[in-house]
Amino acid sequence: MLNEPVIEIATKEVVTVTPDTPITKAVGIMEENHFHNLVVVDERGELYLVTMHDLLLASSVYEHVGELMFKPHCIHKDTPVMDAVCELIDSGQRAAPIVDDKGKLVGIVTDYDIMKRAATSKILKDVEVSKIMTRNPITIHENESIGKARSLMRKHNIGRLIVVDDEENPIGIVTEDDILKKVFKPKRRMTVGEYSGEKTPRMGQPVKSIMSSPLITADVNATVADVAKLMQEYDIRGVPILKNKMLRGIVTRLDIMKYIADLKKGAMIEVELHGALDEEMKDLAERIIATEVKKMVKHAGRIHWIKINIKKEHDKGGTPYYHITVYVKTPNKLYVGDASPKLSKTKRLEAEGEDIGYISEKQRWDFIEVLKHALISVEKQIDADRERYHPKTVGKKLKEEEVE
Repeated sequence: MLNEPVIEIATKEVVTVTPDTPITKAVGIMEENHFHNLVVVDERGELYLVTMHDLLLASSVYEHVGELMFKPHCIHKDTPVMDAVCELIDSGQRAAPIVDDKGKLVGIVTDYDIMKRAATSKILKDVEVSKIMTRNPITIHENESIGKARSLMRKHNIGRLIVVDDEENPIGIVTEDDILKKVFKPKRRMTVGEYSGEKTPRMGQPVKSIMSSPLITADVNATVADVAKLMQEYDIRGVPILKNKMLRGIVTRLDIMKYIADLKKGAMIEVELHGALDEEMKDLAERIIATEVKKMVKHAGRIHWIKINIKKEHDKGGTPYYHITVYVKTPNKLYVGDASPKLSKTKRLEAEGEDIGYISEKQRWDFIEVLKHALISVEKQIDADRERYHPKTVGKKLKEEEVE
């Protein structure tokens, strides 16, 4: 699960420049190679990084990249991809030089490389994009000004806006880089007034004049891997999410990387829901699951995955009732909690190579109550095992056996 060394997905033949490289030349290299970041190496072999965004903000084309470069966080070549993603998130960088044991440059990894790898990830193929998308994204009408677009981006601290028509249909997207490249690109020396937009006529022109169109979108039922593939294929950083052609959200490269980082840090456990889950119950059910999973993690230490099967049935009078089974996989045991209105005896199964616990209890008819009891039944098993194998408990048993 994204555990291969980061060097395997990194670009190994790195294009570099020196600190005295003119901004115009650096921008040309980046545009020619479709780079957003460029490694700078000084006369001592020290590594630096400069971004296209920073270069486009330069007030003069006569500046050198050395005036805008920064000392980046570097990632060791043997670092697993998931750990590399965490390091990128923590550093606030979109790219990082890859170094060997001696600190020598051997590659560069970018968020583009991460998307390329994420597109083939088995775990991300099972995650619906609706789980990580930003809902109700900020939009702008196609005839609104470029200046308003920039103001909205600054106000909401975002890098892109979805452009809509009179019917609120998404028709394009405009990014901060679009404004920088098409309005502020430093082909000549700029004045402060031009830079701020106060005297730039183009800032009053409609955003449709610089937006990217046609719009690359994904359906709300697409997976995170599907969206990552779109980002990698079209070299874009954000994908609007639609449902029945209506805008429902947006997912960025950063959203996907944060999701991967959360998986690594254990802040998010993969929970698969199967079966009939009524829409009106969804939000409450998810809150209950999140609460109980935190308790399980606290007791078990680590959980690989959780699967919840929901079976909805009706009695002779047509009243619905639920049968819910919860499967929780830890490093050395599979726990199964079963909850239904019927009374069943406790069962315990054995499987080759691992111990499997199974509990079935008498539950109520209400869906939420059945869900709670199924989850709690697993918690009880985990807690019981924790007590059973706790060092103090084991030590006490050994002493009792010695006395006997």
